[in-house]
Amino acid sequence: MIAMDVLQQHFRREQERLWGSPVPLMATPDGVVGHFAQFVLHSHFQPLFDARTLLPEAYEALLRPVDHETLQCHAPSAAFGCAKTPGEAIYLDRLCRVVHAANFVRQRPSGQLLFLNVSGRHLVAVAQEHGSAFEKLLELCGLTPQQVVLEILESSVDQLELLQTAVKAYRGRGFRIAIDDFGCQHSNFDRLWKLTPDLVKLDRHLVQQAEVNPRARLILPKLIEMIHDLGARVVCEGIETELQHQHCVSAGADLLQGFYYARPQPSLLTEGGIARPPVRMSRSVG
Repeated sequence: MIAMDVLQQHFRREQERLWGSPVPLMATPDGVVGHFAQFVLHSHFQPLFDARTLLPEAYEALLRPVDHETLQCHAPSAAFGCAKTPGEAIYLDRLCRVVHAANFVRQRPSGQLLFLNVSGRHLVAVAQEHGSAFEKLLELCGLTPQQVVLEILESSVDQLELLQTAVKAYRGRGFRIAIDDFGCQHSNFDRLWKLTPDLVKLDRHLVQQAEVNPRARLILPKLIEMIHDLGARVVCEGIETELQHQHCVSAGADLLQGFYYARPQPSLLTEGGIARPPVRMSRSVG
């Protein structure tokens, strides 16, 4: 049961304090939406499929900010660009995650995990007690930390010690941690070893290169094996073709995500309360 009244009061107090706007969170017939600056904040969900069973094991929540005047949908960065201070960045990050959590719960998922992104600005702005406030908000949505995976873009935070402190605090509360886009920019195994995440999401360019570059195809299973040796599961994301799917499965990936299986949409991919994979996936693994 989602405690909408209490959630609304929490964010209303914060929003009135920061901007004087009284309507930060609303329940509509189509779901829960947030309001920040000129944007209406909507949730979309993309499933992550178990590489062995091809059944959805989790859903990643993705932000869709819509300008309330033009009704045009923008990239998430447009909304986060309106957060001018550390306090506003913290507020917006929590508001988005609560919108996603509420929309996830209201669809009665059948045991799947919820992946939520945590912005680098949020990690830098929060000095201590990472996850304390969000754990209480999650409870009001009807979720526990054990049902949530927090995605952190490791390359977006330069201060490794700060990142380690945040990860340790979140994991201490029961959240699982996923490092996003590993393999891009200055990602390296030394940082991965020190962060000890539960999951590692490989950058989509690694998957794309494996399709066209024989050397990349040889490296992919070795990379996944090394991550497994660190005790983490591997997500291959950005999969768009049958061949990419086959390479990722053969390389030993644990979870699969991408347009090849399902595009982000407001509803979870369920029928009768039971998650079902797309029909075309039945021929993908032999």
